Amino acid sequence: MKGTVLLKKQLLKMREELLEGMDASIKTARSTPERDVGDFYDDVDIEKDRQMMHMLTEREQAKLKSIDDALEKIEDETYGACEECGEDIGKKRLKVIPFARYCIRCQSELEKRLASNRESAEENLIYKSVSLNDIESSDE
Repeated sequence: MKGTVLLKKQLLKMREELLEGMDASIKTARSTPERDVGDFYDDVDIEKDRQMMHMLTEREQAKLKSIDDALEKIEDETYGACEECGEDIGKKRLKVIPFARYCIRCQSELEKRLASNRESAEENLIYKSVSLNDIESSDE
């Protein structure tokens, strides 16, 4: 029980810091002045920065959701159980990643499956060279 209280405090602190960071990122993005004239490379850098901010915000939103889910599990008294196998998630793992959803074994298997799926998807991408003659002959 005491350990759960400490983890809940840690999760709430992480949540607060994450929200503050997201708020600062949004304010920074909004304060970037729009320019009418600029060097092409400056425009590319600005767009790259905006895309990076958007990516970070999505990652932060996913982390926030994981933290909220963990806090809900504490309230439901289901916190610390692996969502895959139902076994207890190790205390050391929860101490490092208090919003962990899977035990180390299941997380490792999940990552292997994801990597395998990515590789399979890449292997299934088949590109066919199409010449202008092929296109013209199919129109006839």
